[in-house]
Amino acid sequence: MELITLALGGWPIPALFISLPTLLLRAFLPDETVYIIVIGFMVISAGFALRAVWRCASLYFVLFLFFILVFIRLGFAADIILPSYFDSAEHYRIIQVFINMREPSQLVWPTASYYHIGYHVIVAALVSISHANIGQVMLLFGQIVLAAIPFPVYVFVHRATNSRKAALFGIALAAFGWFMPAHAVNWGKYPALLSLLLIQFTLGMAVIKNRWMFALSLLASVLIHSRSVILLAVFGIAWMASNQIQEKRKLFFALAAAMIGMSILLINQNQVLGPIFEPYRVWVTLPIGLLAVSVAQSFPRLIFFSILAMLGILAASFIPISTLYTLLDRPLVEMVLFLPLAFLGGLGVVRLPKFAVILLTVFILYYAVTNYNFSPSDCCQLAGRDDAAALDWMDSQLPADARIAIASADLSIDTISAPMQGTGTDAGIWVAPLTGHSVTALPYYTDFLSQEMHASLCDQQVTHIYIGARPQSFKADFVKDAPTWYETIFQLPNAQIVKVLGCNIQ
Repeated sequence: MELITLALGGWPIPALFISLPTLLLRAFLPDETVYIIVIGFMVISAGFALRAVWRCASLYFVLFLFFILVFIRLGFAADIILPSYFDSAEHYRIIQVFINMREPSQLVWPTASYYHIGYHVIVAALVSISHANIGQVMLLFGQIVLAAIPFPVYVFVHRATNSRKAALFGIALAAFGWFMPAHAVNWGKYPALLSLLLIQFTLGMAVIKNRWMFALSLLASVLIHSRSVILLAVFGIAWMASNQIQEKRKLFFALAAAMIGMSILLINQNQVLGPIFEPYRVWVTLPIGLLAVSVAQSFPRLIFFSILAMLGILAASFIPISTLYTLLDRPLVEMVLFLPLAFLGGLGVVRLPKFAVILLTVFILYYAVTNYNFSPSDCCQLAGRDDAAALDWMDSQLPADARIAIASADLSIDTISAPMQGTGTDAGIWVAPLTGHSVTALPYYTDFLSQEMHASLCDQQVTHIYIGARPQSFKADFVKDAPTWYETIFQLPNAQIVKVLGCNIQ
């Protein structure tokens, strides 16, 4: 059971290391040859994997749970046109660059800096083999990753308690206890979600003391998401510090509790960091905390480790590594806190009778069904069906040299970083990756009726303006007030394309 659940955290390693040569070989070999090599590798590796576990009844039980979670999570992608949030458009673009590397001369780095390349390589390889739509592969792959995330928790709880019921309860908590990390798909945090699998696998390798696999998993984790190394360091430091409790156990617990309380107060008072605790509502988190306290005498080091890990994760959102960045940004902190909490919950139920654990699990599931949304959040769906139609029309009807103005805003996600300038706020973010047209990001409140703004559009060679239906989209009122400057050439209820006129008039 441990081997199977841990494998659900470790599969991105072979996926990554077969995806890299898959993309490289396409520049030198015919596609058919590459596909034969890849499929052969997959069949052989699957054979070795099944040989190790096929006689184990736990295999079918875990797979049954996994496919139930996949079925539930796939509901997220049922009615969504394109992946949510502005991050997804950049992921799409990078994946597109990798797929288009068909000649040795095209083997170029797709970004100005490191940007979670491992995730993009895996998805690019999947797209190149399946010939599926990039956006759909991103959506489906993200939900499958999300379904796998809870399972490695089993290993840590089972190793600590030797209790199957406690370990399964840990899985239930990680899957449904809080609406994180599931909500992260609304933010397009696909690399971070994939890294949560490998972070758990890397910690699992540390637990079983497999040094070579630990090193390999650490490398893969960093390739998939650079801040994985920060999270792994936090867990490592928390583990080493938990060794020091010994005779001063009560003092350390009191100090850690006080520091956690201070952190909560400080974060709640901060406008940017305040939402960190929003997913971790009291109806689930408080019972878990009380259960953990009830077994503090049995697992003092493990509980102290979990508290220190949470404290370290929270503290990392305040620690600057430059004038622009902190060790961990708020969304990642919000995503990862479920791990130590699920571990604490697993420890907490070890003394309870089986029927009580079943009742708690039913309560967790009921609370999730009645309080969490398993569909895409309205906050982050930037593209709808009208937008898709508009983008398709632009791709086929606008000249290749068209430049499109899109709506944007400045976004802050932590206490240190400068706001991200020109962050797309509607479906305009998809203009560049889907149509290939150049874009110019302008504040969503831009006054297109001013002489200076019209002159600036002409100077920047902006030929068209994209208008969506989001709260921070451009308002279309300016078109009818300045018919000599602007003309609507495409219009649906929730998407418009406006042509800029008069730029040749002195």
